[in-house]
Amino acid sequence: MARTFRRRRDGRITVRLRADEVALLRIVARDVLLIIAAPPEGDVGARLYPRAYLDPTEEDAENEFRALVHHDLAEQRHAALAMLLDKLPAVDPDAAIQAGDEAGADFDLTADEALQWLTAVNDARLVLGTALGITEDDDGDFAPDDPRYDLGTCYHWLTFRQTELVEVLLDGIGEAGTDDD
Repeated sequence: MARTFRRRRDGRITVRLRADEVALLRIVARDVLLIIAAPPEGDVGARLYPRAYLDPTEEDAENEFRALVHHDLAEQRHAALAMLLDKLPAVDPDAAIQAGDEAGADFDLTADEALQWLTAVNDARLVLGTALGITEDDDGDFAPDDPRYDLGTCYHWLTFRQTELVEVLLDGIGEAGTDDD
């Protein structure tokens, strides 16, 4: 299997995705953008924006914390997803997914853009994993006849891509713990 991410000598990361993968990533990123803009009540919203104070008597401190960080966190997440969408070429999702088109996209990311990709993919995984009820004890390997199968497959695909990108980024870190020469 070909790697999706490769580090170039100049430090940039080359990304190679098939058209159906581009289409999937575009759909997921757009959906997560909507969720970030208006987080739903319940588990998904709570997972994206967890409470800082679990003690219910600390509601004033919790509201102060949210007032300080929520907007910045939402903006960072939005910027990461928007950058991901900007880097991905436009494809017809139905045609790409039905055809399983091997043609796709090759493009480069700077180190900062690669970190934004990690943010975007992680947020997508948080949303999907929470919606699917995936936990440390339940890895989300759903049977093909389970209605969660397709989203579970998407979750695992995102997990694989995230892991691959982390490995490529870690390969570029020197013994000093930085990517400085």
